[in-house]
Amino acid sequence: MLFGVATADHQCEAYEARWEDIRDRWERERELTPRGRATDFWVRYREDVELARRLGCTAFRFSVAWARVEPSPGVFDTAVLDHYRELVAAIVAAGMEPVVTLMHYTWPLHVEDEGGLIGDAFPDRFAAYARVVAEALAGQVRWWLTFNEPNQLVYGYLKPWWQGEYRMPPGLPAGAGVEEQLRCARHAMRALFLANARGREAVKAVRADAMVGTNPFMLGLPAWLQRFLDRRAVRLSRSVGSWDASGRWRAWRPPAAGRVDLVAAELSATARRGRDLDFSRPYRVAELRLLVPAGSPIDRAAHARGAVVAVGRGTTAEAAARRLLPGATLRPVADYEAALADLAAGRAAALLADDAILAGLAARDEGRWAIVGEPLRRERYVVGVPTGYRDLLQVVDGVIAGDPPAPLPEAPDLGLRRVLGRGRLRAGVTADVPGLGFRDPETGEWSGQEVELVREVAARLFGDPCRVDLEPLATAERVPALRSWTRVFDPLLRWIDLLLCALDSNWWFLGIQGRLPEWLCPKGCEGQQDYVGVDYYWGVPTIALHRLRQLSDSIAGDFAHAPVWPAAMRRVLREAAAMFPDQPVLVVENGSVPVASGVPRVEYLRTHVREVLRARAEGVPVEGYLCWAITSNREWGLAFGPSNDFGLYHVDLDGDPDLARVPTESVEVYRELIAEATGAGPRSLP
Repeated sequence: MLFGVATADHQCEAYEARWEDIRDRWERERELTPRGRATDFWVRYREDVELARRLGCTAFRFSVAWARVEPSPGVFDTAVLDHYRELVAAIVAAGMEPVVTLMHYTWPLHVEDEGGLIGDAFPDRFAAYARVVAEALAGQVRWWLTFNEPNQLVYGYLKPWWQGEYRMPPGLPAGAGVEEQLRCARHAMRALFLANARGREAVKAVRADAMVGTNPFMLGLPAWLQRFLDRRAVRLSRSVGSWDASGRWRAWRPPAAGRVDLVAAELSATARRGRDLDFSRPYRVAELRLLVPAGSPIDRAAHARGAVVAVGRGTTAEAAARRLLPGATLRPVADYEAALADLAAGRAAALLADDAILAGLAARDEGRWAIVGEPLRRERYVVGVPTGYRDLLQVVDGVIAGDPPAPLPEAPDLGLRRVLGRGRLRAGVTADVPGLGFRDPETGEWSGQEVELVREVAARLFGDPCRVDLEPLATAERVPALRSWTRVFDPLLRWIDLLLCALDSNWWFLGIQGRLPEWLCPKGCEGQQDYVGVDYYWGVPTIALHRLRQLSDSIAGDFAHAPVWPAAMRRVLREAAAMFPDQPVLVVENGSVPVASGVPRVEYLRTHVREVLRARAEGVPVEGYLCWAITSNREWGLAFGPSNDFGLYHVDLDGDPDLARVPTESVEVYRELIAEATGAGPRSLP
């Protein structure tokens, strides 16, 4: 049985503009965390391969960067292919099996410009790329994956109603309705089945005994629920019409009517807020920095260690402060007036907030305060509207983009009808930050960028910028102000939506089994795998709302609260083997952040590897187990921190210019697990 580790090109290879991929553009346009040098694996791969060898690994998984291999259509870079040959040779020389992924969530921009996954040319373009890579590497590579987690790629086109943004690229234009999302998602699913079949054919034409598969992302669910979802997928996929007319895929509910119609009040776009609101495009990009009294010895973030730092309660600054200011004592405050009072009285030494806010506060008493230190994190200021207010959102986006006024829709959705019927726009804004949103305490006059923005929205709706009621909102009021009492049903509606759509992770295997219709999985695409690849991380034994909330959080990237359920690992493996009884099973990904829902990674590894070995002892033909990941990685645009660090070896991606690989306690545990499972005593390991 193979034991190994894994990584992926976008998450570990240094960024270079001439090889920019779809993820690089996605992260740049959305002001997400760029990968930068990442772990510099492109240069330091030998070091990581040696670390894996010392663990006792017998397999090493990596992915090939399509954007590097094919920098322009039909032009393949021989130097890049030579580099990957050297990487494979290093893995083989270390006594390990190379496991190669052809596309790990990224593709070249020129492929996207031709339509991307839903373009007519995609299956053939992918097959041509697969053939070139196979010709370069297949002599020493037997194990291949065409696509990493193909069942997740549809979320570049399908956005559950509670999310403010798409989970991954390419995303659809703002306001794309359910019909458009469904059409694109169906095209993507069909194209992935076709590309997988043609890519597998290309690899096996070079090496007939190649083991080619994929690794769908599987969730641990109660057995009865998984059976229900499988039956539903098969039943609802019998025709295009029934797919469109069933469950979440056609579900709709009236948008909520809260105290205000929109919020423009220093609202930063976050995944958590995106579950309750829809976001406009950014109207301002701010950066987290420090405000201190003039003459303070604190002139950078590092000097705040041991100091008391005020943060706005419920702000993104509060959520990020512990990671950005290690060693500081946080003092949550209700508003910025309280923060300034704490600074003046010496109860706090600094205030952490967006520079746009700090500039306004400093301007109110010039010379008393100073903004210091390096930018700590970028924040995208957006306008929030209730989910379902798509027509109003399009008007807001037009104002932000500076587009000329466009006619309002003849048949507006319910949200816009409510606003037009009332004859006035109700907007939540900031009232105490000059330059953004400010109401003069003496004259009552409003001013600032956010105020002007919502007045322009009113002008486009009614022809009169004064037909807007401005409501000052505290930080904690911004999201609740967009809700009505009917939103108490949101948790139930959200989980129903989640269960009937996002958790239907078995659709890829159902297609490979030949149980989906040809309009979704074309004839000839069934059976196109040589092994059963599985990715398993999290699961819930019951559908209790708090457990489903944890699962939803993990899908949104909050892995520190992800629900740990080791027993589901064995069941997932048994069920996968039952679907394809003549094929070996490979655990392609399994791993954890340092602590997930209170479970340390060392315990996570012990329990999950134990379940894998139990499944193997019960007759499941488990061929291997790969732990994600050998080192810390850039986790798809997330700001790096403990909540998304899956590395057995920790790399301080932002603070250590040397990018040193520092072993965690999980290293010794995984080494012992490999030794026990393979029968190799610790002393006989390399």
